[in-house]
Amino acid sequence: MKKVILVLIVSLFVVGVYSQDSAQNENKEWKPSQSRHTNFDIGKYITPDIVRNRLDIDLYLNSSYLRSDNSSDSHNDLFKTSDFTGNIQSDFSRYVNTRKRISHLAGRLSFAQDHNSETYERTFTNDSPTIINNMSKSFQRNSLNLGWLNKWYFSESIFMDYGASSNVAYSFTRDKTKNQSEDSNEKRNIFSFNFSPKIGIGYGRIENVEDARQAIYIADALSKRNVLTRNLSNEELLALSQKISTVKNKRFLDSRLHLMDEIAAVDSFFVKNNLLADNGASYFTTLYDMWHHGALFSRRSGYEVSFVVRPYYFHQNSETTHVTQKNIWNVSELAAYLNFNYEKPFKLNWQHSVDARAIGSIHSQRSEQTGNDEYTDRTDGKIFTAFASYYLGYYPNTRTNIQVGALQRVSRNIIDEQGRFTNYDTILSAKLYYYFSPHFRLAGDCGLRYAPSRYKWDSGGSSGRNIFSSLFNVSLTYHIF
Repeated sequence: MKKVILVLIVSLFVVGVYSQDSAQNENKEWKPSQSRHTNFDIGKYITPDIVRNRLDIDLYLNSSYLRSDNSSDSHNDLFKTSDFTGNIQSDFSRYVNTRKRISHLAGRLSFAQDHNSETYERTFTNDSPTIINNMSKSFQRNSLNLGWLNKWYFSESIFMDYGASSNVAYSFTRDKTKNQSEDSNEKRNIFSFNFSPKIGIGYGRIENVEDARQAIYIADALSKRNVLTRNLSNEELLALSQKISTVKNKRFLDSRLHLMDEIAAVDSFFVKNNLLADNGASYFTTLYDMWHHGALFSRRSGYEVSFVVRPYYFHQNSETTHVTQKNIWNVSELAAYLNFNYEKPFKLNWQHSVDARAIGSIHSQRSEQTGNDEYTDRTDGKIFTAFASYYLGYYPNTRTNIQVGALQRVSRNIIDEQGRFTNYDTILSAKLYYYFSPHFRLAGDCGLRYAPSRYKWDSGGSSGRNIFSSLFNVSLTYHIF
């Protein structure tokens, strides 16, 4: 059954991409092989001072109901189940990029609710009493995540890396059972909080170059519509790219007036440089289309090497009401990171991405339980982790991105007075993104994972475990602005 579902979903992706490609072939606008500005290297683009704001809202709802009737000569059984799951999540980000500072502020607010119930009823044909069992479970989780990342450049390539991240969450669960022998109502409240600042130093710079790619999309599309007097030079493509980056600074809530200002600014560039042979409907419809769809995907270029120190603190308080019990966890950690990132656009439609890290940390965990069976426990240890990943991205047209990659990770966890644990991860993955419109996106990803583990206990003896797993996800996202 899973294979059938996978085949159907992949077929849907292929049909969507093929349908778009067929429509594009009619107008001959998006064929990469027919690009007329292939000499412009987007990897050398330098971003002017920019500001970007974005708000996403994800809504997920699921409901199911089952009723089953079974009868026999002695009794009748009725079984009913119902389930409802809902989640709404909002993500906001603000990105600022200047020659002196790169800053990213992000926040996520999430509300999740799950409720399911089961009812079992048995009635007898004789005078025996009816058996009724009712069970219900409710779960609610609310959370707020905040992240603030900064790179402050002392020179063209040397920067200080600093920032902080935090999360606050509250969840509530309730389990109710009612039958002839039991009537219970169990409640549990969980509050958690974590905070992690960071500071470090690095060398290099990674530029966002999707605006340069959009400039080529616009120039190619207009050239193929025969509305330009000539192809743009590399200097003109660079000027158009920076015009695009600058005019987007006004973008917020993506209102109609802002869109008009953006189109007018790009149009003035073509008019000023005497590039238009025809400024009629064909020109403006193509410009509008490329403006909407030409920069849907992030493209980056450059490399960074950095060393960062990051402390971390986590607190969780769990209270169970039916037994008057509290559990408290406190975790503290100090970690050091050595990072390397590399991004390289290749022939306009391809992207190489490399990420490698080495991490060492010391941590301490303290747990405490009050009420019934009181206890206090503390665990200290060290963790060493190294991983590297490579992803190859393909952008066949303005709406579609396909990405395949591999990741290898190894970690060694040394827990005082317990033992040494070594874990390995090998992951192969593939992702696909398709935009129905600039605000409505379909995303799908699948992957294979092999994760062997080896354990060596201080008390003597050893053990091992091998895990193989696969995953497949599909999501729909609507961008507010």
